[in-house]
Amino acid sequence: MQAVLKRACAVLCLLLLWGPVQAGEWELARQKDGITVYTREVADSAFREFRGEVEIAANINSLMAVLDDTANFTQWMHQCAEAKLLHKESLLERYQYLVNDFPWPAADRVLLLRNRISQASDRVVTVSLEGVVPDALPVQAKNALPENTSAKWVKHAKGFYRLTPMGDTRTAVEFQLHLDPAGALPASLVNSLIVDNPFDTLRQLRDQVADAKYAHFDPF
Repeated sequence: MQAVLKRACAVLCLLLLWGPVQAGEWELARQKDGITVYTREVADSAFREFRGEVEIAANINSLMAVLDDTANFTQWMHQCAEAKLLHKESLLERYQYLVNDFPWPAADRVLLLRNRISQASDRVVTVSLEGVVPDALPVQAKNALPENTSAKWVKHAKGFYRLTPMGDTRTAVEFQLHLDPAGALPASLVNSLIVDNPFDTLRQLRDQVADAKYAHFDPF
């Protein structure tokens, strides 16, 4: 009996040690210009997840103003060739249509995003990002969909922007996303390119939020 218990304890210890690895540990991929990017494996997916972090000299309202300006995403989001607000369900929920410019010969990818905004008691704001299929859109969003026959639809996307106040004029920004671009793109190729997405997006977000038009945003 004691031998059985010892073996059981040994197995449990190994599971505890291996658990985080099986779930995917964050690995540092790039640290430059004040921006840190990590990637990790995701269970049941050949595509890695990324997370980018940066501290920006701007308050949360100004950053939310940039994230609210869907049409301007092409100016700062990595490889965003087209962006359109399909429908704003409320101040805290919206549906967006994004076209990502993939390098030739790959076809561009269309991403339909559902954004939901929440704020915790410590003032941390989270903008959740969830990919949806056209049939799951509200009627108003469906009616606003552009016709696009050449692009492929992204199979899966899930992530968030998290804005943590570091004082009145500085905000820590996290951008995390796991995306399956669908189609026949090799996972090794996609994984080799994903570090550029959060790095370029956060670097250009930092520049974009300095625009005077985002200085006095008050959604309420």
